Amino acid sequence: MVKFLLQRLIAVLMSFLACFIIGLVTYFTIPVSLLPDIAIPEITIQVSGANTSARELENTVVKPIRQQLMQVGHLQDIQSETRDGAGIIRLSFDFGTNTDLAFIEVNEKIDAAMNSLPRSIQRPRVIKASATDIPVFCLNLTLKGDEAYQQMNENDFLELCVFAETVIKRRIEQLPEVAMVDMTGILRQQILIMPDVNQLQVTGITISELEEVLSANNVEFASMKVRDGYYEYNIKFSTLLRTLEDVRNIYIRKNDRIFQLKDLADVSFAPVKESGVSLSQGKRVVTLAVIKQADENMDKMKEELLKVTGYFASVYPDIDFYITRNQTELLDYTISNLKQNLSLAFIFIFIVAILFLGDVKSPAVIALTMIASIVITFVFFYLFKISLNIISLSGLILALGMMIDSAIIVTENISQYRSAGYSLEESCDRGTTEVITPMLSSTFTTIAVFVPLVFMSGIAGAIFYDQAFAVTTGLVVSYFTGIMLLPVLYKLFYSIPPSKSKWLNFTFNNPVKDHTLDRFYDSGVDFVFRHKKVHFCLLSYLFLYAYSFSILFLKAGCRKLTRMN
Repeated sequence: MVKFLLQRLIAVLMSFLACFIIGLVTYFTIPVSLLPDIAIPEITIQVSGANTSARELENTVVKPIRQQLMQVGHLQDIQSETRDGAGIIRLSFDFGTNTDLAFIEVNEKIDAAMNSLPRSIQRPRVIKASATDIPVFCLNLTLKGDEAYQQMNENDFLELCVFAETVIKRRIEQLPEVAMVDMTGILRQQILIMPDVNQLQVTGITISELEEVLSANNVEFASMKVRDGYYEYNIKFSTLLRTLEDVRNIYIRKNDRIFQLKDLADVSFAPVKESGVSLSQGKRVVTLAVIKQADENMDKMKEELLKVTGYFASVYPDIDFYITRNQTELLDYTISNLKQNLSLAFIFIFIVAILFLGDVKSPAVIALTMIASIVITFVFFYLFKISLNIISLSGLILALGMMIDSAIIVTENISQYRSAGYSLEESCDRGTTEVITPMLSSTFTTIAVFVPLVFMSGIAGAIFYDQAFAVTTGLVVSYFTGIMLLPVLYKLFYSIPPSKSKWLNFTFNNPVKDHTLDRFYDSGVDFVFRHKKVHFCLLSYLFLYAYSFSILFLKAGCRKLTRMN
């Protein structure tokens, strides 16, 4: 096979160049995140019941929902907790369960249980968690020129809250890179009706009659279908109160007289009682926590969001937009640090190869092979939907030191055949073919160490899956590039005449390798075999010492655990 490839240099180079270009393209499209996308096998159901005791909420709401949820598939454990006004149900599933399907099934069971729940109870909220649900950053909105929190204009801030919820939030959630936007610090408004006591006494209308009129005018009826020949129309009736004018124009009949609510009461907007505020730089703000889609690139999302906020800042100059708690800075620093470590490791490996191989051509061949291996590895990252995160990049750095071993073995073996008097092409053929099987067994034994990480259970196994994948893929790709691309590059580089490229033909004798390491190794081996009994006793003593120390350490640990229990 190697001889076949050596006779087709252009075809091999073009094939690997195509793979290299595809790897570069996929590198810029691979999602970048801080951690792998791990679906946590837990779903939480939040139940709210205002002015309801814990016992009543447990018997009328939590218990019927819990009975329905016990039928959910792959359910491992269910726990519930109820207190006055609120309840929580936690569902734990077997790891590996598709949480998206489980989320749909849980909502179906809750919808089935709604028929047996009191009408005053709102539909429970279902929440599923993921490792990527951490907000990327928080976007703060505040009015320019506002004073401190105590001197804030409440009506202006109410308008800002409505604008942020109805416009800004929806526009950001329309971005393909954004999964959802969670708002905090908003001030909600309600309609405040202040009856005129004198008017009510004159007209004879009571407060209870006002409540009945409001309830009767705020009803949403069911829809009906009307068929006209071949056509069918869906008609829906609704009398919901949406604006202040709708409330003010409500008609009330009393003693054959008709009144409007605005004649009997003062209707206006008022803020809802606050349960919390969001402050930044001494001002009250509306905070939008932006959560990224798991399979999207963070840099692209940040760029698109800056475009949106820049547009709104130009259209609405009275609103100040600024970002806080920016997680992208931590991610950029972490990823860039790992990339820098990867580059430095590659440079150091190249320098060490030059020192010990004694020329520039062999390290250049090894360097090009390693670059091609790493870039081609990104193609498999894209195909298997592995993101660039701290786990996968650390696995790639770990694999880099192992990947270069195959290239050095092939290069050194080809050089030995050349020094034995074989031609360049025959040396590449014999030197590569001779180590194909040993390199394959070495690659498989190294991969076998990381394979158990794939089968680890729980979230730890899901996290280290990316590391095991990076190491395995990197070693396999480097093996094929070592036996297919490296001999072709070796033949190509060593076919260049010395007159055309002087720096590539630069060689030197390595004094460390030729005079120090070889001499130290030979003398060390001779010394050990001349004193075999002494070294055997020394090694036996070290083994017994290490064994006894480990036994004492285990006993101390067992005693500590016993005292804790």
